[in-house]
Amino acid sequence: MNAEAMYRSARADFGKLVSAAEILSVGASGISSPTAQHYWASVLFTRLVVTAKSIQVLTPTLGPNTHVDFGAVASIVRNLAECYLFFFFLCIDDVPQDQKDARIILLNLHDDGSRAKLFAELGEKELDEETRALRNVVRTDLETKFAANTYLAALPEKRQRELLKGEKTPFVQDDVIDRTDLGKKDFRFFYRFLSNHTHTGPVAFYRMSEHGRGSGFRNEKDTFYMASALEFAATLMTRAIRDMSGLFPGAVERGRKMRSTEIRKPAKANVRQR
Repeated sequence: MNAEAMYRSARADFGKLVSAAEILSVGASGISSPTAQHYWASVLFTRLVVTAKSIQVLTPTLGPNTHVDFGAVASIVRNLAECYLFFFFLCIDDVPQDQKDARIILLNLHDDGSRAKLFAELGEKELDEETRALRNVVRTDLETKFAANTYLAALPEKRQRELLKGEKTPFVQDDVIDRTDLGKKDFRFFYRFLSNHTHTGPVAFYRMSEHGRGSGFRNEKDTFYMASALEFAATLMTRAIRDMSGLFPGAVERGRKMRSTEIRKPAKANVRQR
């Protein structure tokens, strides 16, 4: 199969998955969340669908004047992969309840740490007194929940200090991949390949002229890369649809009925539970 035939097939298959995911997302909207995992699943699955639709925009039908930018495709497909791993880690992975609760606490700590690091670039003095007081309240609440969680409290002190900083993603990517049914070797290779094209490093721009790629025009190399990226994205969406359907049984049928009656209200995230 040549690159363009591979691309057309991958694009068509991915389009079917995006349509199925949209129906599922619509069907799951507005349903009250029985757990924090259900709430965050509704948020992250919505993000997965939106990202998948953006991938479709960046992988159009090939024509004489089609703009081709594999670097943009690589970036957003990598984003889809990261979103799926967060979705699996927070909402799908079958672990004891104290670990599920711990992961939500770690998510909120990571959010707090990320925001603190972001605003530190402006300087703490730029924050008004009310904002600083609110941040202290949030931080104290998170530390209290951390100490009360049996799983987190049992971790070595050094690890607890690292996690409480909230500066890093609350999971090791390889550890999460190991717990999914994704092939770790293939996932790691393609994720690294996408990363090399997401950033402006040598892999992204070496041999552009020799390969006839990277100029924005239709070419065999970029077409093959985009087809491969669509296939990778399809493996992620297939699992996300399966996992989300397990959390919200009946959502697909509900989504079809809502679509058939042409209800087009924006999907709302379920009631938040931390």
